[in-house]
Amino acid sequence: MNGKIKFLIGIIVYFALLWLAQNFLRDYHLRLLIQFGLTAIVALGVNLTNGYTNIFSLGFGGTMLVAGYTTALLTLPVEYKAQFLQLPLWLEQLSVPFPLAMLIAGCLGMLASIILLLPAFRLRGQYFILASMGINIVVENLAENVRWLTHGNIGLRGIPMYTNIWWVFGLLAIIFYCLHRLMQSKHGRALVVISKDQELAGVMGINVVRYKVLSFAVGSFISGIGAALWCHQVLMINPKAFSLLYVFQLVAMIAIGGTGTLSGPIIGAAILMIGTELIMPLQEGFTLFGMTIPPAFGAINVFTAILLIIIMIFRPKGLMNGKELWEHFPRLFGLKKQSSS
Repeated sequence: MNGKIKFLIGIIVYFALLWLAQNFLRDYHLRLLIQFGLTAIVALGVNLTNGYTNIFSLGFGGTMLVAGYTTALLTLPVEYKAQFLQLPLWLEQLSVPFPLAMLIAGCLGMLASIILLLPAFRLRGQYFILASMGINIVVENLAENVRWLTHGNIGLRGIPMYTNIWWVFGLLAIIFYCLHRLMQSKHGRALVVISKDQELAGVMGINVVRYKVLSFAVGSFISGIGAALWCHQVLMINPKAFSLLYVFQLVAMIAIGGTGTLSGPIIGAAILMIGTELIMPLQEGFTLFGMTIPPAFGAINVFTAILLIIIMIFRPKGLMNGKELWEHFPRLFGLKKQSSS
């Protein structure tokens, strides 16, 4: 069968499954599915930097916060902004359609990552990690103290609900495809070379700083899009929305699924979300055979940490082990199995 026909059939099946989910899943399970798609989008953006380029950054929580507040301010009702914020008149009266607000949010998240992280590019190893972690703290504190813009610790509420299964999984498919094409291009191969040895990449004529900026820019744009979708599903945002705990969970998803692959972060997100739902009753407490089991606060974080330790011991490259899902199961995707010789 022709490759284009297979691709077309795959798209039809994909959107048919989305239609079935939209019409037959209960509201709770549909929200979980949408949350999974949101998380997968953000994980793909983070994986471009932390996985493919191998520049371990913890600063994407801060850039997501910038994107989240941006889309909120652009789409909040004028009456809400006039009552709770002290904005310039042009911003108070500004009302932007959701697609444009999401695009602007992604661009500002990208700009924030470049401005905040560019001075730290001269650092390496744990020094860069600490610098990127500081960015989260700086942006979070700004969000708490610039009350006229962010409403302080209370945050912004009443954000319109625009996020649905079509937006989330439509964008997830587009982002997945674009990243796949990027990694097949000379630019993607340059990022992989940088991940192996930055000095060797420089000797080969690769502009290391330029490609680092490219990696952070594209990754931050994608995670900014995810932050915008998140805000329009949760309908609020506050300075703690993308805290270091959220950052740790995303890094864990990528590590569990497998860094340097596209399917790894998605599989990692699915595993952690399913595990979280199974552990949730234990964390909240429940009744079993008439006995009241008290809440085990933090059980989800303990589960995540234990799973991460086990994966790192027995599968250091993650479950995908450096290969894509279709490389592990070529027949399932209609591909020919490559010879091991």
